[in-house]
Amino acid sequence: MKTNFINSSFTGITFLLIIGCASMTQAPSTPPSATVSIREWSAAYYGSAAAGKGTLYYQGRHHFTISGVGVGGAGGQKISAIGKVYNLNRLSDFSGTYHGISRGLTLIEGKMHAKLTNGNGVVMYLAGQTEGLASSMGVHQEQQTR
Repeated sequence: MKTNFINSSFTGITFLLIIGCASMTQAPSTPPSATVSIREWSAAYYGSAAAGKGTLYYQGRHHFTISGVGVGGAGGQKISAIGKVYNLNRLSDFSGTYHGISRGLTLIEGKMHAKLTNGNGVVMYLAGQTEGLASSMGVHQEQQTR
């Protein structure tokens, strides 16, 4: 009886967290300052690490690299995502450390969503496809450098 209650509670809390993350990772309907595309590889087992490359489309095309760490998730995956960038007033504001939340599930192929914000107030909303075997829902920190 006690085990069923604990399992039911855990399932309910997980469901509420997923719903909460879903609403927090949706981009506003206003026009973005710029757009991005990224390719990233990540591995996780409670903690996570990621690395990749991307392109920022803001007054031209600008390439950048990604490295990051996080908490939450398990498995390994390749991510291909596109996104909208808000509050980008100068190209120099894009670089920096981004903090945010993400969610996703990959069983061979899957989907991911993330909202990342840096210290300059730049906000990225990402959505993409994943390949591999992983689950992720947690807090992440990524470094973007041009």
